[in-house]
Amino acid sequence: MAGVSAAAVVAGLFVWWDTNVFGSTELCAGKLTGEQAESVLDTRGRISDDARKGDGEGAAFRCTVSRTSKVTGAEELEMVVSTTVNPQDFQFSTHVWKNASGMSFLPEGSTGAVSGSRGWVLLPEKCRDEVAGIVWGIPPQSDRVPVVQAELKKGTVEPQKLASVLLDTAHKVAATAGCAADAPGPLPELRQPTGPEAIPADSVCRIPGFRLPESAVPNEQDTARLEEQRTSGTPSGSWACDLYLSGEAAAQVSFASSLDPAIVNDGLKTSTGFRELADGTGVADGSRRAVLKCGTKDVFFGVRWDSVYPRTLKDTYRSGQAFRDVFRAFVDAAGKEHGCPAVQFPSG
Repeated sequence: MAGVSAAAVVAGLFVWWDTNVFGSTELCAGKLTGEQAESVLDTRGRISDDARKGDGEGAAFRCTVSRTSKVTGAEELEMVVSTTVNPQDFQFSTHVWKNASGMSFLPEGSTGAVSGSRGWVLLPEKCRDEVAGIVWGIPPQSDRVPVVQAELKKGTVEPQKLASVLLDTAHKVAATAGCAADAPGPLPELRQPTGPEAIPADSVCRIPGFRLPESAVPNEQDTARLEEQRTSGTPSGSWACDLYLSGEAAAQVSFASSLDPAIVNDGLKTSTGFRELADGTGVADGSRRAVLKCGTKDVFFGVRWDSVYPRTLKDTYRSGQAFRDVFRAFVDAAGKEHGCPAVQFPSG
């Protein structure tokens, strides 16, 4: 009998510490279900959270969800889910979301992107004042937008599963704030990014006719050169491409475009830095960003450089020539793909 009792105890401990049987059905103050957490944190072990409810009656939150095994020692997974506010084009212009080419942008009808380690979903436009204004004190008509984001601190996740969870969580956050759109339907299959590939000389980022100007290529033979590229897919909807040194994960020069009206709208075009182009073709922010009028649609184009690679360009970097040349070459080639007019950017 003693042996049977001992076995029962061990079995009980296994069920409690190595599975999620009898685990919580709601996590993060109701923003995630236990079933969703199990699908994302796909390992053995018990799921727990450390939900910390903020202001805004739960619209602002930050929650860490973990899955830990104390019997078999399975891989521990940990994900942080939160709401935040970001600049309108944060996904293309900020260091936090670098290497955007490694993410799958959500199909039409939703605005967001996911990878195996992180993701984001834009909350509905009418949530701007309800969430950004009330929760973070951002003034009305600000160029900042409210976002639900997730990051895997330990382990990786299937992007399709993360996208489904993020869309559902975003809907719950919006419902809490009283600005919910329709609940998300079934998520179509995500478009997968390309793997690393050699940079073609005359179709960089798979854009016909796009070449890197000489000012963006180091002269010295012993200077490391950009050798590989990765793109998020075809340049429809939102799209990104990164050029980097062979074998390096960090992007050195990044390109992006978007036709998504949730990103490319008056909030973006009137945000800090943008100025009207003299020929009325759109607005531009120096040699970094532009929104052009392309027929009946507005298209965003952006270029982001890291802090290391430009220094190898020396004179063209110090004078800003490399930035201007690359930006103009990209907008010219990518603009043709979207039927955009020829653009005359200010000199200097």
